[in-house]
Amino acid sequence: MIDQTYRYLDTEADRQRLLADIREVRHTVVQMIEHVPEDQWYEPRYHGWSLAGMLGHLQFMDSANLLLIKVGLLGISIPIPTQTLNSFNNFLSRVFQKRIVKTSIQGIQRREVPLEEFIMNLPIDKFTRQVFYPPMGKNLTVEQAVQVLFLHHWQEHLQTMQEVEGIQPRDSSLN
Repeated sequence: MIDQTYRYLDTEADRQRLLADIREVRHTVVQMIEHVPEDQWYEPRYHGWSLAGMLGHLQFMDSANLLLIKVGLLGISIPIPTQTLNSFNNFLSRVFQKRIVKTSIQGIQRREVPLEEFIMNLPIDKFTRQVFYPPMGKNLTVEQAVQVLFLHHWQEHLQTMQEVEGIQPRDSSLN
């Protein structure tokens, strides 16, 4: 089970600890290519998602989620119906099923620094702004959304991948 305890991100040290966990989970997800034979990267493995699809999804969702939080910072919370989210995810699983794995990994790595800069520069006085999170069907604060979208989301997918591949997690903080 993923520990979805929310942290306070008031200090630079708080944010650095969050970024360390984000880096760790991303590194572990990317390392999954070492556990799945290359000829199986494009076959559905994880609830209908291929390894290529999962990596493409995570890369894409980083951009979409960053936009969602930026809109929330402006005071706009967009309630996306669960059915719309599910249809969109089903569509993405087909789109990303054959995405070139190395391209997704490069995209994930390329977004690390901008994401870290965004988190480090978030204004504390905007932390209580609302961001609608469709999987939970509720609003989160910006402070919570950063953690859910860039850490917990990745942890959940990593856990699924590890279970399917029979891999025991090395670090319980990732689960």
